[in-house]
Amino acid sequence: MYKTNVMRILDSKNIKYKAHYYGDTDAISGIDVANVLGQDPEKVFKTLVTQGKSKNYYVFVIPVQLELNLKKAAKAV
Repeated sequence: MYKTNVMRILDSKNIKYKAHYYGDTDAISGIDVANVLGQDPEKVFKTLVTQGKSKNYYVFVIPVQLELNLKKAAKAV
């Protein structure tokens, strides 16, 4: 397994973490991933990055079982 930028940052600050790998499974959705990793889907979140008309980027963190409502997201930013 390779290290992500987040892992490198955590390592540089001596912050402990546990990496999870699911690449050798058929998991596609966030709920599938949570189940494969033995996690409660109610406690797992996904990070989504969008780009607005302004060309600015916006990051949203939502529960894995939900979909991002783009109209509400646009109104929020």
